[in-house]
Amino acid sequence: MLYIIATPIGNLKDITLRAVETLEQIDVLLCEDTRKTGLLLQNLKIGNKPKLLSFYDEVEQQKIPQIIEMLKEGLEIGLVTDAGTPLISDPGWLLVKKCQELGLSYTALPGACAVVNAAVLSGLPIQRFCFLGFMPKKEGDIRKVLEKYKGFDGAKIIYESPLRTEKTVKIVQEMGGEVRIIREMTKKFEEVKTNLDGDTRGEVVIVFT
Repeated sequence: MLYIIATPIGNLKDITLRAVETLEQIDVLLCEDTRKTGLLLQNLKIGNKPKLLSFYDEVEQQKIPQIIEMLKEGLEIGLVTDAGTPLISDPGWLLVKKCQELGLSYTALPGACAVVNAAVLSGLPIQRFCFLGFMPKKEGDIRKVLEKYKGFDGAKIIYESPLRTEKTVKIVQEMGGEVRIIREMTKKFEEVKTNLDGDTRGEVVIVFT
């Protein structure tokens, strides 16, 4: 069985009981960064010692055959990312697709998700919203993406690097609508901002209409 396990996006207490229980029983744990995941297991006081296997975007395709063989052998395999819910702008969907094709069992353990948390914190109408993931690096490409979804009747949510937040927010503001900059969610300095004044460092999600 493949277990897709959501992990905290900041506050360690947001781990679910089901996630802890599963981490205590799996044989192999697929991780974006084995060092970060090892530290997470240590902080959660997980007594189990699963084999940690690197699994990030650049190697996902080449490692799938190995993982499929382990699943066929009956091993219990978990999938986590550095933070939040796997597959959401993180590796994993190709593996899930292959499991579907081969009829191999898998399940998802819900938990922390930056997209949903940011939508709730934004104070904007979220009866309908769409997630646009990370923006391209070039300004012209950012504008193309935003223009494509400009007519969407609802909130739009994007992830952005702290180093590019200011540039992206200014482009969003030029296109009209309300903007919320949500940073450091679930952490001590969690903040919901309506403009670029002050600190924009840390993990950032931008929600806008």
